[in-house]
Amino acid sequence: MVVKRSSSKKPLQKPRPKNTPVIALTGTPPQAKQTWWSQRFIEVLESFKMGSRLARGKAYAEESKVLKLAMSRGIVTATVQGSRKASYRVSIRLEPLSDSAWKQVTHNLTRKAIYAVELLQDQMPQDIEEVFAAAHVSLFPARLEELESSCDCPDWSNPCKHIAATYYILAQHFDLDPFLIFVWRGRLKTQIIEFLRNYWRTGKPKSNGFGSNLKKVDEEDYERYWFGNLDVSESTPLNPFSDAVPDSSVRKLGPSPVQLDGQDIAEILADAYTTTSDLVRSWALDKSAKTKIVLG
Repeated sequence: MVVKRSSSKKPLQKPRPKNTPVIALTGTPPQAKQTWWSQRFIEVLESFKMGSRLARGKAYAEESKVLKLAMSRGIVTATVQGSRKASYRVSIRLEPLSDSAWKQVTHNLTRKAIYAVELLQDQMPQDIEEVFAAAHVSLFPARLEELESSCDCPDWSNPCKHIAATYYILAQHFDLDPFLIFVWRGRLKTQIIEFLRNYWRTGKPKSNGFGSNLKKVDEEDYERYWFGNLDVSESTPLNPFSDAVPDSSVRKLGPSPVQLDGQDIAEILADAYTTTSDLVRSWALDKSAKTKIVLG
């Protein structure tokens, strides 16, 4: 969609929210390996069918026409050198996500430990867009109308080559720091990393209190667990030396629809049963050996 702009009007400047930090960026960022997330950003822009206007901006970016950039919550501003001496002011706005949306997104990021690992290494998780989609929002603009761009150059088309050049330089900065995408959407790197660190440091709150009253397991606990608390006439005590596979019941259920850190929860439970059985068997063998020594 081509939006005509009046060359006599300056870009409309909306007031910036209070206490919103401004990140100053250079118009000529260091060369970096192109990352999938910066390429994805350009792919999204190309999907908006801007045609040759986007390509014109790429040439401007390669010629170092973008002098400087600044980013804050929901807005990118730039100064771009024109074909003559004049430089032009560019503004690109993308509506920040609401606090409630960000709350859901950050909680979604805790569902897999790999998300925290990759983000701490300044890497964008491959399925990050799915994380946002699960919160019913998008990381990148979903349609052209979500981008509100303006430039005070005399070109009436939108994007003009100055706006388009800003997009490409912005993508290069995304290569260097993927968290700038989050900043544009309304969250600072420190806010996200602090949330993830606190989450994995303290553990997920357990509403049912499970795990909050753990105690050391002693010999009586092993006996009570293994031989049971029911009347002998009602049940037969389990045999710790049995060849039965302790996790067989869980595995009979087949694959579980529940996943924990990308692993089938049934497999995790099966491992837990096997570990418990091994510990009890070790205790039983040790007790049996001591009994033989005493009786011998």
